[in-house]
Amino acid sequence: MSKNLIKIKNLEYKALNNSNFSLKIRNFKLNKSESLLIYGDSGAGKSTFLNLISGALNFNKGEINILGTAVSKISSSQKDIIRGDHFGIVFQTFNLLPYLTVKNNILLGKAYSKKKELKSNNEDVKALMDKLALNYEELIDRKAYELSIGQQQRVAVARALIGKPEIILADEPTSALDSNSQKEFINLLFKSLDDNEQGLIMVSHDNKLSKKFKTVKNINEICEINND
Repeated sequence: MSKNLIKIKNLEYKALNNSNFSLKIRNFKLNKSESLLIYGDSGAGKSTFLNLISGALNFNKGEINILGTAVSKISSSQKDIIRGDHFGIVFQTFNLLPYLTVKNNILLGKAYSKKKELKSNNEDVKALMDKLALNYEELIDRKAYELSIGQQQRVAVARALIGKPEIILADEPTSALDSNSQKEFINLLFKSLDDNEQGLIMVSHDNKLSKKFKTVKNINEICEINND
């Protein structure tokens, strides 16, 4: 079985909003158990890169292959299923829904998944919360807005990791955190990655956290960006 989680070849993307932004990727691979930090200035194309990988953006030419599936050859609904089954995503501002419970926020990441057992199985949720030092009995039915920032961090990580997705994408998840909170967040993330063969791509505007990652690259080493 191939160790490749993601393969990109000769990809071209042009923004549709009348901007001059375009992006090209000649070759890119992410393997099992690989952790990649991509750094670069704001507006350099890092989030666009993640959105192309996750299927949130369509590209013009080339190919993205996710776990053996060429995404240009499948429908939008099939892309949603791939995203739900195989991706865990950590957003810049956590993106928890404030009036949903902790349980429902965690399971929200699997809204499109075909893994039906995740939608009602509390055992996986409890095991993940225990691993991330979230008191299940105390917090499972609490609304997200009632949580501390540290608890919100952990719930955001749990939502990305529920169901052990093969690919974790993290879009500047530490940009609003102080130095100590940044380190704690990264440690939480790697605590799961160390136990599984998951691949991680994290983008950031700097490379201060690079010591934890197996591979560190500037966005310009991966993509040819035109923003004139």
